[in-house]
Amino acid sequence: MLSAFYIFSSRGDVLLNEKYRDDVPEEQLNLVISSMKCKSKQNPPCNNSSDIHSYSIRKEKITYLAVSKRKIPTLVVVQFLESFHILLKDFCGGTTEDHITKNLLLVYELMTECIDNGFMKTTNTETVRHTVYSDPVLTKPNPNDEVRKPGPFGMEKVLSKSSAERPLVKSRSQQAIKIPDVFVDVIEKLTAHFNKEGHLELFHLHGAIQLKSFIPHNHQLVVSLEDHIKHAAMKGLHFDKCKFHSCVDSSHFEKHQTIVVRPSQSEIKAMVYSLENPVLLPFRLTASTQPSSQNKDCDLTLKLQSNQPVNVEALNVILHIPVSSSTRNIMQQFSKHDNSAEFIRKERKILWKLKKLPGQEEVIAKFKLIDALQVPANHMEMGPVSLEFEASNTTCSGLGVKNLKAEDPSGKPVSIQKWVRYVTLAQSYVFQI
Repeated sequence: MLSAFYIFSSRGDVLLNEKYRDDVPEEQLNLVISSMKCKSKQNPPCNNSSDIHSYSIRKEKITYLAVSKRKIPTLVVVQFLESFHILLKDFCGGTTEDHITKNLLLVYELMTECIDNGFMKTTNTETVRHTVYSDPVLTKPNPNDEVRKPGPFGMEKVLSKSSAERPLVKSRSQQAIKIPDVFVDVIEKLTAHFNKEGHLELFHLHGAIQLKSFIPHNHQLVVSLEDHIKHAAMKGLHFDKCKFHSCVDSSHFEKHQTIVVRPSQSEIKAMVYSLENPVLLPFRLTASTQPSSQNKDCDLTLKLQSNQPVNVEALNVILHIPVSSSTRNIMQQFSKHDNSAEFIRKERKILWKLKKLPGQEEVIAKFKLIDALQVPANHMEMGPVSLEFEASNTTCSGLGVKNLKAEDPSGKPVSIQKWVRYVTLAQSYVFQI
């Protein structure tokens, strides 16, 4: 049973609050609020002071605080706060301070429906939507979000991730929109470790198909998958581990690579998979070191090669290059423009940054490490080199969306606007040098 509920901004200002019971004196409530403003971002989920129990979470710089005179299991309250945060996102289209301040009436109405005289009730979107009457106020969209690129269905419009941040629960003025949107993100994170000879020693791929649908809740989506790479050693899609969301029918996946999704109107991970055998390694790095014969400097040459298709660009490529502790400074030279390097002496490493690297291209960087080899053991301090990157419009597993369609309860096709995005990220991409 809750005594009070608060929503704080990133500055500690109270955006919205409601007091349900009078069992906590006003002075003690003020002490709890003051302590929340003074504490760092790493707050414990539960605090006890003078027999007053406070529970809090922080999401997108917004803090949700529940206060109770009675002790409630921490997990119960934290799960409620997490679910309420998701509910706000479904109704307001986001949970930033801007979304909340523009929808104060709607947020207050949601608080009233989810907390009845201090008793925590349901936070299910489908249940709450029938009792809420306020319309969401949308934040201004960015006109630069939309571009056109080749996609699985020809030349298609491609939107940034923020474009999917819109209310799942439509206002009355939006009911006239006949073509609902369906967003599908195929996101893969790579772990790859290479030895000094360039041979792969460790590989792991973790992937997920994230789906956000704006179709009515009684409709279903049919997602057909395919192998984009069509590797000779593989016949169809095969994963070491594969797990589906509870709303996914995967009975035809093994034979036809098709899944049927009956999503509630929220963002779900329709499919999570992993792969231990590499099919496509996006980058290779070759390194060589040459000690100077005249002084204690060392010449370090790195060649980074992209093995991705020509229509794929890797963005925000960063290489972390550890050097010896005796290195005083560096000199640099690159084979291409839009390269930069920074020597961070305190961390004894070089940050080599590339704005972008197109597929099937390579770039060479030459560094002169000043006074790097004071003693022979300094050479052992160099490396390993870790690589960060973000590659769009590609997956290393070869997983692709072949077709995407929606059906009503009778099986009749329904028109939808399809948005499919592929992203490959480096989780731990390391080279020994």
